[in-house]
Amino acid sequence: MVRPSLVPVIWSFLRIGAVAFGGGLAALPVFEAELVRRRQWLTVTETAETYAISQSVPGVIIVNFAVLAGLRLGGKRMALCAALAVALPAFLVILALAAWSAGRWDNRWVAAALSGLRPAVVAILVGAAIRLGRGNLHTPLLWLAAAAGGGLLLARILSPVTLILLGAAAGLGIHLWNKKMGGAS
Repeated sequence: MVRPSLVPVIWSFLRIGAVAFGGGLAALPVFEAELVRRRQWLTVTETAETYAISQSVPGVIIVNFAVLAGLRLGGKRMALCAALAVALPAFLVILALAAWSAGRWDNRWVAAALSGLRPAVVAILVGAAIRLGRGNLHTPLLWLAAAAGGGLLLARILSPVTLILLGAAAGLGIHLWNKKMGGAS
């Protein structure tokens, strides 16, 4: 991986922050498009790992992701700049909306625009899930685990944080098992 300079990283995270509608999960395909496909700074696997960690710690997922990706790309200074850059567009949009609506958040035009965004965000999420699956699920067992986890989330049996912690525990357990079996031979 080529270590990027500060200005392109700031520009990329400004772009991400400007188009990442719908929260952290909806930003995942935007991260992938910019950081993996366009810039080739991260791999699909690194993006998935960074996203999983970002979702499992307190805070705004998109900012958490920017901090962790910035650390990977160039250290603390890069992390700070990435976090500020990804948050700035949302801050400016909210500020403009607040000034424009002046307390009329039930504005029918804003409600209509947001209503139109919902199906687009769902489509973006489905596309991101499929791309992440192709890039990270290399065996039928992993696909089965992903489907089971998705089912447990949809049925509201597990929360996303619980599922992430269970996945991390399973990964560590499998690693320890493989290490033990490899060390025994």
